[in-house]
Amino acid sequence: YLTEYEQRYDLPIVRPVAVDAVRRDGDRLRVESGSGEWRARAVISATGTWWRPFMPAVPGRAEFEGTQLHTVEYRRPADLAGQRVIVVGGGNSGAQIAADLAHDTDLTWVTQRSPRFLADDIDGRALFDHATARRRALDEGRTDTGGVASLGDIVAVPPVREARDAGLLKAQPMFARMTATGVEWADGTTAEADAIVWCTGFRPALSHLAPLGLRGPRGHIPIAGTRALGEPRLHLLGYGDWTGPASATLIGVGRPARDAARAVAELLAEA
Repeated sequence: YLTEYEQRYDLPIVRPVAVDAVRRDGDRLRVESGSGEWRARAVISATGTWWRPFMPAVPGRAEFEGTQLHTVEYRRPADLAGQRVIVVGGGNSGAQIAADLAHDTDLTWVTQRSPRFLADDIDGRALFDHATARRRALDEGRTDTGGVASLGDIVAVPPVREARDAGLLKAQPMFARMTATGVEWADGTTAEADAIVWCTGFRPALSHLAPLGLRGPRGHIPIAGTRALGEPRLHLLGYGDWTGPASATLIGVGRPARDAARAVAELLAEA
């Protein structure tokens, strides 16, 4: 669909391009990359949230002598078969990888809070409808329904449901520190581990904007709508709810994308 969209409107898309930096350059912004430079009156940054894996700074993590993997590096249960494995994370990735490993490893599943499974009859269509209802409520000024997150954190896809019902997905609370050979909880309880799989998500990919000096609390760039408060020629799209409800999804990005396009058009008209 997206390929056909590009072709229909003959969009001048250049790929693959890795942008290294965006800098102020007089009345323009200069976009620097390994494929050349562009000077622009406006820049929309839409690099998203899936390029920068996050691993928490747990005390002792550097001391651990076993294998540490992030979700993006996990491939198959056979790679860890027969090992003592700790899976960290209470979202979909954590539950699905824990279910994947439950039969072939000595598994410990660790989560920050008790796992919240969605009802078994909720599928992708139901989630889509719920997200749509939230979008409409916000557009019409009605109370925020909370979206998909209000229903739970984990979609009970068949492998997860089977492992849960078999009693193989019993989560432990988050440990306090790591040791050379495993982990330790606050009460002194320990567990040995050969490998730890971090299903701990990602952070927004914003390093290319560092030269603009815009980062605020929690690493976010303060914005009004999609426009950066510290640089009105810059707009941000697709980084999660802080750049528009569900803006990291195709269903949610439409509204803030239209707002950004309208704002950029107005800026260009003034110029």
